[in-house]
Amino acid sequence: KIRGTGRHMRPIIRDDLMLVLRKVLVAIERNDLIELAQLSNHTIHDASIFQEDDPLTLAIIVYALSKVIERCKEKARSCPAVVPQLKIALQALERDDENAYRSVMKQLVVEIGAYDQKVKMYIQEVIEKAKIKKGSKVHEHGISIARTAELLGIGQWELQNYVGKASGDTPATLQVAERLRKTRLLFGVPK
Repeated sequence: KIRGTGRHMRPIIRDDLMLVLRKVLVAIERNDLIELAQLSNHTIHDASIFQEDDPLTLAIIVYALSKVIERCKEKARSCPAVVPQLKIALQALERDDENAYRSVMKQLVVEIGAYDQKVKMYIQEVIEKAKIKKGSKVHEHGISIARTAELLGIGQWELQNYVGKASGDTPATLQVAERLRKTRLLFGVPK
């Protein structure tokens, strides 16, 4: 269960949300879709780490905005006017008014949903990405890919693909490669 609603927001989360909101506002004002996509990844990472509602809600909004704005640009149509609400949300956090912040964020999800029918799909994508990122962290602590996927209810292939991309040549990978090389030498099998 994701926590956060009804609880006092931890300062580290509030600070990160304010930082991300400031950067999102700048990215939207500059029409910087690349930065918006990177901020989306950052918020998804935060949602997977903190396991609380507030970072997850922001992750959903930023991810949905990155998709909606990209499609608006492609189709040369106007984008939803979210900047005023994002500013109100930021001001609420700066005043330490979590209820006002959460109210604005809920309203944003509804408005983006009314603008783009794919918001439910975006929400599911954010949750899946957060699970996969969390799964890679669990796997780093020695739990098998299969067991981690089972625990988090995600596909082994998606998790393996992410772990492979994220880890590269880790010491464990290098150890396996070295053991494989020695085994091949022992049995006279060429590389």
